[in-house]
Amino acid sequence: MNNMLLAVPVLLPVVGGGSILFSERSLRGRLKDISLECLVGGMVLLNSLIVACILLIPGARGEGLVLFRLFADLTVMFRIDGMGSVFSGLVAFLWPLATLYSFEYMKHEERKDTFFAFYVMTYGITMGIAFAGNLTTLYLFYEMLTLVTFPLVLFPLSKEAVRASRTYLYFSIGGAAFAFIGLVFVMGFSATGTTAFQPGGALDMEQALRSRDVLLFVYVLAFFGFGVKAAVFPCHVWLPKATVAPTPVTALLHAVAVVKSGAFAILRFTYFSYGAEFVRGTWAQYTVMAAALATILFGSTMAVREVHWKRRLAYSTISNLSYILFGAALMTPFGLAAALCHLTAHAFMKICSFFCAGAVMRQTGKTYIYELDGLGRRMPVTFACLLTASLSLMGIPLFAGFISKWNICRAAFLYADLCTDGPGSWLPYTGVAVILYSALMTGIYMLSVLIRAWAPVRGEETSEPSAEAASDPGWMMLVPLVIFAAVILLIGLHSGPLMEFLTAIGGEAG
Repeated sequence: MNNMLLAVPVLLPVVGGGSILFSERSLRGRLKDISLECLVGGMVLLNSLIVACILLIPGARGEGLVLFRLFADLTVMFRIDGMGSVFSGLVAFLWPLATLYSFEYMKHEERKDTFFAFYVMTYGITMGIAFAGNLTTLYLFYEMLTLVTFPLVLFPLSKEAVRASRTYLYFSIGGAAFAFIGLVFVMGFSATGTTAFQPGGALDMEQALRSRDVLLFVYVLAFFGFGVKAAVFPCHVWLPKATVAPTPVTALLHAVAVVKSGAFAILRFTYFSYGAEFVRGTWAQYTVMAAALATILFGSTMAVREVHWKRRLAYSTISNLSYILFGAALMTPFGLAAALCHLTAHAFMKICSFFCAGAVMRQTGKTYIYELDGLGRRMPVTFACLLTASLSLMGIPLFAGFISKWNICRAAFLYADLCTDGPGSWLPYTGVAVILYSALMTGIYMLSVLIRAWAPVRGEETSEPSAEAASDPGWMMLVPLVIFAAVILLIGLHSGPLMEFLTAIGGEAG
């Protein structure tokens, strides 16, 4: 009976969102805003409570659940381990707050029923990725994530939205094809004949070592395949374009659902399918590590050049996602722990940043950096939360971003101590230098926003009516911002328990 509980957080949002989407138009027309909000909010909150029960109550998760069998040994299976609990707990905490924010943000939009239907369904699909007990299940829900988020990117139905959604779809389908190659080879070389995740990897080492070069090539293909959603250069093109979607969508795309699913899939594939030991010290490891560092450089540099606020944050996401991948590419237990730490910290930093940008856009209609002069004094709570997220993204001590970046750099130095020659002896040091460069660029592209908002050049402060009348949004948008800012500070000030938990996960994965 306990095992069946694992399926509920996946199926409840999917069935609930689908019932809204496919109900008769006349029924949807009778759903007033307050009724729709109660229905959606109730489903999301209930789902998060069920996830909390599964994660916190001993014995509630059971041993795992085979939902159904595709054929032979290919099954759709849910199981929770340390990594799955990190991702699922993060999603379950953020989604109700993001939904609350979206109620006020989408208040005057049309087709809200369609929007919230896909919004809720995305929650369930993301939980399917977090709960996946094997690579087959992860790949299935990874593909479904593209299908349920595509309409959200398309939602504005403008020319820009149509082009952005097509780009997102093309890149996601192409990436999934490369990821599928990885699935096939893992199945073929599995020690158990299945694609079940195993700490240390699921490959039959004796068989795999005979075809090591081929398997390493497949690993690189799968890395870039899953890396499409993680916006690895040059597969990043879709992400800045996707900012045309409503802010509640872009925040989840850039902070939780899509990009984190890509990074999470790479972590799973590396440590629980291939095994870090199989890839460590090979050209494949150095290739993916170099790709992560190139992405950090590219993303942070482009963010400084970008003047559109949400696109600037998108390039920041491109850079920060590869911090996670760089930690993963170290192929060490502490590298995995550091990657998971940044995965957690970045989720709060980036969703807070995007929601602050969305609050300003919602209240004033301003979308470009040069339009923000003087708004900090009119929207003090919003920009105070943005300051917290900005200092954290920069890696300033006492904030969550410092903890995660410090641990990534520490993991790089620990890895370098293990290597005596080859790229492994200098790439980690290069990574630390790249992270320091990225921190400098982050200070430039984040603080320039705050300086314009709080200290505009005399005589340049905007006097447009929309800016003059600007104020902080209502409580539905402010409460999530304040909570995100508080969590950023909490992690920065008291990260010990989190790092102990993540270090244990890294040690288990090996």
